Amino acid sequence: MDYPPEAVEEARRNPNGYVYKIEGKYGPDEFVPIEAIVGWWKVDSSGNITGEFTSNSKHKLGFRKTETS
Repeated sequence: MDYPPEAVEEARRNPNGYVYKIEGKYGPDEFVPIEAIVGWWKVDSSGNITGEFTSNSKHKLGFRKTETS
């Protein structure tokens, strides 16, 4: 399966964790509202995406970042 290059890179930096697919552009220190998170991939101990993608049921398609988000 092909994953976005940014997701693969992030997975390598975060073994035993998760990589989130986010709608919109957020900086590394910005709060990301739950509605902007499309879902996430599980990452194994070697920093590889396992293929398991979990969709976020609270994601809102087309969610727009605002000054308060």
